[in-house]
Amino acid sequence: MNYLLTHSKKLLSLVLILALFTACEDYQDLDVDPVDTGDADFSSYVAVGNSLTAGFQNNALYQSGQKYSYPNLIARQVNQSEGFTQPIISDPGISSGDGRIELTNLDPVQTITNSSMGSPTTQAEKPFANLGIPGAVLVDYLNPNNSGDLKERATDDSRPDYNPFYGIVIEQSELAKDAPNLHNQVAKQDPSLVTFWLGNNDVLGFVTSGGEGQPITNPNDFDQLYQGSAQALGSTGANVVVYNIPDVTTIPYVFYLRTQLEQQGAIVYNEESQSYQLVTEQGNFDIYIEANGGSRVMRQADFPLLSAQEYFAQVQAGEAQPPVQPQTAIPDQLVLDGPAGGPQGSSELEQAAGAVQQYNATIENVAASAGFTVVDINQIFAETFNTFQSSGGEEGYQTNGLNLRPVPGELFSFDGVHPTNRGSAVIANETIEAINNSMNAGIEKINVSKIPEGFPVAN
Repeated sequence: MNYLLTHSKKLLSLVLILALFTACEDYQDLDVDPVDTGDADFSSYVAVGNSLTAGFQNNALYQSGQKYSYPNLIARQVNQSEGFTQPIISDPGISSGDGRIELTNLDPVQTITNSSMGSPTTQAEKPFANLGIPGAVLVDYLNPNNSGDLKERATDDSRPDYNPFYGIVIEQSELAKDAPNLHNQVAKQDPSLVTFWLGNNDVLGFVTSGGEGQPITNPNDFDQLYQGSAQALGSTGANVVVYNIPDVTTIPYVFYLRTQLEQQGAIVYNEESQSYQLVTEQGNFDIYIEANGGSRVMRQADFPLLSAQEYFAQVQAGEAQPPVQPQTAIPDQLVLDGPAGGPQGSSELEQAAGAVQQYNATIENVAASAGFTVVDINQIFAETFNTFQSSGGEEGYQTNGLNLRPVPGELFSFDGVHPTNRGSAVIANETIEAINNSMNAGIEKINVSKIPEGFPVAN
């Protein structure tokens, strides 16, 4: 059982309303007619990306979430939904972990993982217009000489890095090649417009594992791969929209647990010692974390990850030793450690932030040279996070009378990485705004308040 340690009354009310009235929303009302698409041609719209593009949320890919993937919302908004095919998976979907995260209780908010599996239902419609593949990295787009081991990762279920989503999304005839890739699936559809959002997973696997998992893609390699991908995209003749990579500290998987613990009064930051301390009945004690070079006290730039929720719940329940000594430090894989006197750039946070900065410089430069439209998701998420911080956790992204804070259950789903239905609508609207500005279009934005939150509730 995963416990959300604390949530606002607003979220509790939101979830209660959702559980009662989600089914009342008429999705058909999202269609808009007529549509001024300007110079943008949506007649053959293809979306390339990873889980963010696929509609993945709450740690799974499932039909009722895919319905609100941001590319599908865009296609509906320009009345092209019939031609926009997706690799639909029946609820509760297929998870990249232990199962879909579902609500079991409202007060206090509690969740559980549903290990049941859905199944693909639209395989005959390949190649899909939505080519979002959970787990995809930039090298997969061209996969030169199978340099990303895509063939093996997609077909060999005995490998630890086997990913079933490749086989679900990509045609089997493509995967049978020596060097399968995503671009062939794009080119086959003679696209008129492509949205392209890859690169997140080139750093995210490192971040979400506390630096213990998938290594960060070297920025020089990223630059070469992105330039090659841009050339391939340009050769299709399609209009291309690209997205940059958010700062890792603006997603709740990284920042939110520490915020929760502070709001709960379980931990405090000691200005004098410049360290975080655990609040106990016996007094406040420095918190220790495992980091490169051994255990040390937790500083202001250190982030216990959302994966540490259960660990802290066990500490609070007396089921685990509190991390107040070096030998009982918070395990390294549960913390993204920041700079603390080591060589500059050596901490996990610095490595990740530096890579994102260089990735985004590449995306900006390549897009400018190729004439691609850029959606600055990094700035949008950063502004939302800064608003959240400066308001004491009360405010977030404002739209259509909604206040969507960058926390699980509002802008983000309960996995702390992927957007909710409404979060996807925000991304769709930011994309529409970028297209309107760069392609002389007048596409109406989605009324986000008409999009149901759609949190899965356990039976």
